[in-house]
Amino acid sequence: MAEKKRSRTKINPKSSQPYKRRSEAQMAEIIKEIHQHGLPKRAACVKYGLNRNTLNLFISKQSTKDLSDNHSLDLLSVMNENQQNLALTKKIRELSSALEKSQLKVITLETMIQVAEDDLKIKIRKKSGTKQSKE
Repeated sequence: MAEKKRSRTKINPKSSQPYKRRSEAQMAEIIKEIHQHGLPKRAACVKYGLNRNTLNLFISKQSTKDLSDNHSLDLLSVMNENQQNLALTKKIRELSSALEKSQLKVITLETMIQVAEDDLKIKIRKKSGTKQSKE
């Protein structure tokens, strides 16, 4: 009988576990290998069965996360006490204004609900202590 030749299939991102989720630690190891050993991104994608866009997205996320972590720690260590106080008071003002805006939004929504209930005779608020209907 004639023997069938086994065809070698290339490993590519589309054929090797395309929907496998990788943990942050696994992705960090892949990126570490790319940076330390000089492994090209394309070769890493083929080796680990990744999509190129997924790898690029994770690299950009990790780099921005590293920058933001380092930036905030370095910024506070460089500042003197007066600059830290100014930065903290500025942050307090920003948070206070955000709180005022959210309180105004709540008041606006409550007023809108009250007007709808009074004028249109629509019951919007659920009465406290009522039981849910069984359906």
